[in-house]
This record gives sequence, structure tokens and C-alpha cells, in this order.
Amino acid sequence: MTNRPPRLLALLACVIGLAAALAGLGAGAATNQESPHAARHGFAFALMGDQPSRPGDETVLNQMLAQFGLAADLAIHTGNFKGKGERCDDAVYSHRRKLLDASPIPLVLTPGENDWANCDLTAAGQFGPIERLARLRDLFFEPDDSLGMLKLSLQRQSETVRFRGYPENARWEYGGILFVTVNVPGNHNNYRNGAGRNGEYEERIQADAAWLRQAFAMATRLKTRGIVVAFSADPRFSGRRDSVGTGTDPYAALKTDLARLAARYTGQVLIVHGSNARNAPHRPEQPVRINGKPLANVTRVTTYGAARPGSWIKVSVEPRDRNVFKIDTMDTILEPPQIPLPAR
Repeated sequence: MTNRPPRLLALLACVIGLAAALAGLGAGAATNQESPHAARHGFAFALMGDQPSRPGDETVLNQMLAQFGLAADLAIHTGNFKGKGERCDDAVYSHRRKLLDASPIPLVLTPGENDWANCDLTAAGQFGPIERLARLRDLFFEPDDSLGMLKLSLQRQSETVRFRGYPENARWEYGGILFVTVNVPGNHNNYRNGAGRNGEYEERIQADAAWLRQAFAMATRLKTRGIVVAFSADPRFSGRRDSVGTGTDPYAALKTDLARLAARYTGQVLIVHGSNARNAPHRPEQPVRINGKPLANVTRVTTYGAARPGSWIKVSVEPRDRNVFKIDTMDTILEPPQIPLPAR
């Protein structure tokens, strides 16, 4: 736990950010000045995903974000900021972005299948998934900063020429930990069963693989104590997750890359992903078996979602903790609805 209350950190960083903006530097870079303090004294980050899944969840989301401001220094959303049955139109996108951007602490989103890859479903409006992904990138991922009232400066894969089309893949260092997000949706990784080249899927898994390699190389170079890898899908590390009717595991490359990179890394690896499953295991799994091989330095945790709105995961990073990551389930304290007093 950090020695300074997160609310105080947020206020201090806002003051620093305002001063930097007035000096023409930009608030995003200034907020990262808290990273050395976090490395010395510890910090906490929040994990959420698969919510809100309907308009009725938005009140709970607002209260959850307010709790983040009291308990954590930054937050990660593992995707699916809308439900499978909600339309993928610009109005929903803009409204949900506004809600997430109201987070009092920096919030980094990685996209889920309901946000773009499932948009061709009838209930979602029968939009083209690739067109919706492009729109999602414009609305959520083009600035280098995070979402939230307090910004965090991010590196995006789109800064490189070869992968200019992947701004949703991000990374940042904070408190001696490297964080990385990759676009891995849960609808079989958007692997399509139709004839011909599976262009979107094939190009994106190459981008994801390159981004993971760079992240682990950077973590090794910086000698970070740990690395956090966040994405939306549950790739089923303990076995295959075949795409229907093809015999192809669309997450095979991801699992192979993570196993190889984690085995070479000397620090701790925390893999975070979402799940819409009602019976998803939210307790930390450690060690993780990837392709049958146990990796002692790898832990994974699944975020809560529509089945349990208001629940989230708090990860504390303490300098003297050999395990690096301390994981706890948190429940949002819901404020009672305001009942108007009768007129006299």
C-alpha cells in the first residue's frame, strides 16, 4: 500500500499536471512523476472488465470508479464496456467513453469482443466489426494519454511505422512495474470460419506478438520487479480453445509467446483477462500451466463482470513483498438511492 492516500496522490498529480500544462509540457507526462515514489513506497491498481453490460449498470459503475479514487492509483479495464446485446453505434461508444473518462484516477482500456468483434450480431446492430474497430480506435485510443480525469502518459504500438494501425496496444511503467495491453477479443480472437484469408486476425496476432516481445525486452532492460499483461479473452491456458468447425486454436500463438517470454523473464508476471462466464474463477491462479508447462513466476486473475457488477480486483504492490502482487476482491459500497422528501 502506498504511504500517501491515493486521493492525495491524485490531487498532487493534478497540481503537477496543471503546472506542466501551463508550461506547455502537457499533463500526461507530468503524472508519471509519481512513479519513483510508488516504487519506493508501494502502490495499488484496480482491475475491472465486462461492465457496464447494460444501462442499468451505469450507476454502479460510477460508484465503483469513485471508490477507485480512494483505494487505487490507476485502473485497467479488460474490455467489454458494453453488453453483447447493446448496439455498437457511435452514441453508445461516446456515452460509455464519457463514463470511463470520469474516473478520478488514470484508466487504461483494452478492447473486448462486445466492443467491436461481435458488432455484426443482430442485437448489436449488424455493424461491420473492422469498421467498428476503426471507430473505436478513433474515439478511445488515439491520444497518447490514458482515460480518466487524471492522465497517465502511455506508449502506443501505433508509434511504430509497421504497426501504425494498433493504438489500442499500450504500455507504461509505474512504480517499478511494466504494464502492457494487447487486443485479444473473446469471440475466438475474431477468427472467422469463412473461406479465404483471415486478414484481420492474422495481422493482429502478428502485431500482438511483436508488442509482447518488446514489452518483455523492456521489462528485462529496466530490471522491473514485475510485468502485468492485460487483454480481454480467456485463452484457456490449460488446453485448447478450438474455433468452431475448424480445429484451430486461435489463441495458440498468444499462449506460446507468453510461455516462452515468461520463462526467460526473472521477475513476476501477472496475466489479467476478462470473462463473461458466470462461474469464472476469480481467485488468483499460481503457478499457471501454459501448454501443460507450469510457470512458477506467472499468476493470472480473471476480472469480475456482468454476473457480479460492483465487484473489482485490487492489486497491491509493496516494495518488500517477494511475490510482488497481492490480490484482493473488492465490492463497491453502493450508495442508497435518494428518496425525495414529500412536499409540505
